[in-house]
Amino acid sequence: MTKEEVIKEYRVREILEAARRVMARYGMQGTTVDRVAEEAKVAKGTIYLYFDTKDELVNAAVIEGLREMTAEVLASDDSSMPPLDRIRKLILAHFRMLASNQDFLKTLIIGNSLDIELESQPGREFMRVYAAHVDFVASVLQDAIDHGAIRRIDPQFAAFMLGEMLTGSLRRRLLKLASSPLESDAEAVVELFLKGIATIPCD
Repeated sequence: MTKEEVIKEYRVREILEAARRVMARYGMQGTTVDRVAEEAKVAKGTIYLYFDTKDELVNAAVIEGLREMTAEVLASDDSSMPPLDRIRKLILAHFRMLASNQDFLKTLIIGNSLDIELESQPGREFMRVYAAHVDFVASVLQDAIDHGAIRRIDPQFAAFMLGEMLTGSLRRRLLKLASSPLESDAEAVVELFLKGIATIPCD
């Protein structure tokens, strides 16, 4: 990588981080190139060297943010752990990641104003990042199935549903409907995901 490429990568990363901070503060609609430039401490024209439009900037910031959060969860995994302990650790890692990025995620989850066409280049990239994360969670669940720790179920479906449970739990916290400790919520999701709500096994 040349010096120019290193500088460009560093500058783009700074701009995208600044964009996520602006999104967390003002929401999607309130995010402007001017505000991102001010937050990144660069000239407005500098941003247009790398991004043609505000939408392109916002989409890139969201996708890169999700990629970094996914990498954070993957880095916490320990495949040598017993399967159920590994699932518990994975769920807690998700909670910690969500909590440390909650202002940014609040814009995505509560604001619900992200509009990416799935057939567009940003849409395809978003789906690649999302699918890679679901595939990873599914692989952890498949390992638990292979070890007889959980019943046989489509691991992709289970991974998707676990993701929805985690998002729902975060939404509950963001709406201030819960003030319980993070670990308590994580354990509640573990119990609900692994055991369900029935007092006796369903036929």
